[in-house]
Amino acid sequence: MSAFLGPIHYWLYNKVLWHEALLEDIYAEMKNTEAVASLKNNLEVRYGLPETSELSDVIDAGNIHGWLQEKIHSLEYRMAGAITEGLSKEWLSVEGLAMLYRSNGEKAALSTSKPMTTPQELFGVIYDYLLEGMPCDRVNQPIESTEISLTWIKRTCLHTEFWEAVGGDIAIYNHLRAAWLEGFVDESFELQMQDASTYTLTRRVA
Repeated sequence: MSAFLGPIHYWLYNKVLWHEALLEDIYAEMKNTEAVASLKNNLEVRYGLPETSELSDVIDAGNIHGWLQEKIHSLEYRMAGAITEGLSKEWLSVEGLAMLYRSNGEKAALSTSKPMTTPQELFGVIYDYLLEGMPCDRVNQPIESTEISLTWIKRTCLHTEFWEAVGGDIAIYNHLRAAWLEGFVDESFELQMQDASTYTLTRRVA
């Protein structure tokens, strides 16, 4: 199987695994054990079971791209559904979720061994963790780059369809995503979110 798999497939799958772990943290935050177990089961029946096994053991070698996309979509639906239902039942709060996402961003930054000394390097590592569909979707596009700053635009939001499908509010996802980014970016840089689709990373001058 390994002959069919390349680094990009492991890169995508690792992002799925990271967010599956984040979803488990979200369930743990709800604390209502019996009801949450029922919610989790219902979402998995409707949108598919999570996959956390070794990639080479489980991937469909005849449809690698489709298999990975299916796992991403399953995760997106389940996460949007869990958050939307958790907020609706008051098992979760937006403030508590933002703290959880910020902490997860900090954890991600600490877990990488890649250099993050320039805005360009930092930008690359951010998307080693954040899910933005498949590489061919080309969601995030740099538009201006200097030695100390990088500006990029988010060309489209691939998450909206999942949130709308479960009756959720995409603004909540955007808020949580911003909290994650704030946690990920350390004090060496300033992250400016100019609007919903334009971001600038600037290295702070000592």
